[in-house]
Amino acid sequence: MKHEARIFSITELKKEDELVEAMTAHTWPLCYSFHYGNLLYLNDGDQEDSPEYAVVTIDKVEGHHGVIGREVGRVMPKEMNAAHVKKIVQELGQGHYSLGNQVKVQAEPAWHHTCDCCRMDEEE
Repeated sequence: MKHEARIFSITELKKEDELVEAMTAHTWPLCYSFHYGNLLYLNDGDQEDSPEYAVVTIDKVEGHHGVIGREVGRVMPKEMNAAHVKKIVQELGQGHYSLGNQVKVQAEPAWHHTCDCCRMDEEE
């Protein structure tokens, strides 16, 4: 991962098509990420208009929002069509991993999250 120190905002999605649409049809703040199935899709990109999702297992949790896992794949939706993104999501969901680097990240629920990346903190 390029941005392990980033605090990620996590939205849980229940349907594969919701995840594919979220990654391919929308632009999100750099911290905005997703939880689908047993995996986190963490926005590890450098620009909002060019997301790059690090796909991370949830092997262990620490404290309220710490996650220790493995980066098992990457999805770069701007370079792919929705069908290709869907195929990668399906393969990762079935355990077909291309990476295995251990990572430790902070992943907060979206309703609890605020950071400089999303500029959701209250202005005075």
